[in-house]
Amino acid sequence: MDTELSETIVKDSRERLKRVLLFEPLFELDRRTFKDLHEKRVDLRSFGLYVLLYFFEMKLIREKHIGVIEIAQFLKSISKDTYALSDSQLEEIVKIILAVFRPTGGQRKSYSFYNFELQTEDSIDFHYIKTNDFDIQTNRQYYALDDDGLELVFATKEYFQEFQLSIHQLMLRKLLEKGEFVGALRQINEMRMDVETIHERMNKIEHEIKRNVVSIETQNKFMKVIEDRNFRLNRENEEFEELHQFVYETKQNYYNLADETQEARAFEILLKVEKALHQVHHQHQQLLNKSLQLKTQVLQSAEEALYYIGVNSFNFDNEVTSKIVSTPYPLESMKGIMAPFLPLGQFNTWSLLTVFSPQSWSETEDGHTSKTFEKIIDEKQQEQYARIIRTYYKEIFQDMMTAFEPESEWTLKEWIEKLQSSNDHRLLQRRFYDFFILCHQKSPVTSQIEVQSEESLHLLAEVMELLHGRTLICKELPDRIQVNERFEIQNMQFSLVKEVAPIEI
Repeated sequence: MDTELSETIVKDSRERLKRVLLFEPLFELDRRTFKDLHEKRVDLRSFGLYVLLYFFEMKLIREKHIGVIEIAQFLKSISKDTYALSDSQLEEIVKIILAVFRPTGGQRKSYSFYNFELQTEDSIDFHYIKTNDFDIQTNRQYYALDDDGLELVFATKEYFQEFQLSIHQLMLRKLLEKGEFVGALRQINEMRMDVETIHERMNKIEHEIKRNVVSIETQNKFMKVIEDRNFRLNRENEEFEELHQFVYETKQNYYNLADETQEARAFEILLKVEKALHQVHHQHQQLLNKSLQLKTQVLQSAEEALYYIGVNSFNFDNEVTSKIVSTPYPLESMKGIMAPFLPLGQFNTWSLLTVFSPQSWSETEDGHTSKTFEKIIDEKQQEQYARIIRTYYKEIFQDMMTAFEPESEWTLKEWIEKLQSSNDHRLLQRRFYDFFILCHQKSPVTSQIEVQSEESLHLLAEVMELLHGRTLICKELPDRIQVNERFEIQNMQFSLVKEVAPIEI
């Protein structure tokens, strides 16, 4: 056989099998054997289809609390003249049907097959029934019709799901022409369900766009889907406009009739039809806006994907550095190569709006808080503060050496314990601990370092004067010292070693 003919036959085999397997749960129910009280075999396949139709009818009237008991009562009402079934048997039948359409644990209904088009094992998942709500007080689970269940219901009417809304619009016009306004209300409810289904599908497309637009091919694929959907929505919107005009003209005709008592009921229902049609049309217009937004989002997602792919694959050394080093470009061309990687020029200026920003203008003097703006600390004041800190550090180091003289090693913990026994107030000051942290950072501290002038900011200058040819070494110990509620510091070991004089040659 011709190869081209074979490829044509197996083309789109997955989609064709999907439409065939869509009805598989009904045949699976037909293979089940269940008998009533008189040993009469129950047609579970028909019951399964009726359960889906029951979910569909409840969705039309926006009833969300549909559980096992409600479905069992519905099956009882349609089979009371055919089967002799007890309430427990009816509930068992409902559980069987729900388990076939929705396996235990909420898993997907999956069917495996061999895909001859791709020459590989494949599978298709279906979602017929989904959980809708759960009543904690009565411990009851409620269910609702899912996408594939809705598609199965529509498939029994022999028209494609893409044209459901258009077909319902045509049916609505026929019903209005015949004056069947009650049927027209029901038809509008089905149109509302079509709009909700389209909305759910567009949400799925939006998620797919965010996850999968990584190439130009994928972008074109989504753009085609959205353009087809946009074209369909525009045609449906035009039909809605014509329906509004038709309903308005029909309402005027009934309003001008002479026999008001005979047509009052029809005119009242026609007003409800007009109101419901406006609501559905408003929801449909939101879909049209969302379709335009999706078209823009496809372009943005593609740009972002291409940008990040470029960032990940861009190698600065290979693309820029090696080209500059290996090729003798003139100086003028170097500017063009490096310009994209240089920052833009920045101009720093002072904004007048700064005066409205929060200002810290509290200052404490002699225990009293005065309101004034912060003063700028000049170099003279900074040097004066450094001189105070150097004197304070000298006092701490001198007291510590005196406490452990003539020992050459001691720990910070031992020194703090001695101060705690004498209730030394320095343990409550932050700069007391800053001294030990600074010693650890500068360790080893030696007297051979040239001591800077008094005006310098070397905070350990006076401490180095006390070493007299020795070196102070600070080593961190693993334990911590909890001095008080405010301060905690790592324990340290201090060592004084003699400095070795340099050898003269």
